[in-house]
Amino acid sequence: MKPWILSRKDVISLKFACPDCSQKIDAGRELFGELVECPTCGKRMQVPDLKNMPRSFPVKRLPKAKRQS
Repeated sequence: MKPWILSRKDVISLKFACPDCSQKIDAGRELFGELVECPTCGKRMQVPDLKNMPRSFPVKRLPKAKRQS
């Protein structure tokens, strides 16, 4: 299978964890590279920017949904 080729404009938002308290944070594209405050612990951190992200990702297939009879 060929890897997906993604660019920064293809990513609408991303989820990352606060390095201090591990709270999951959802950041929109407009926040990439910006400083934000964790809603749980209040620490300031930089949202990952994706400028240096790899351009290709291996395709991962989702498991088949179990059919209910």
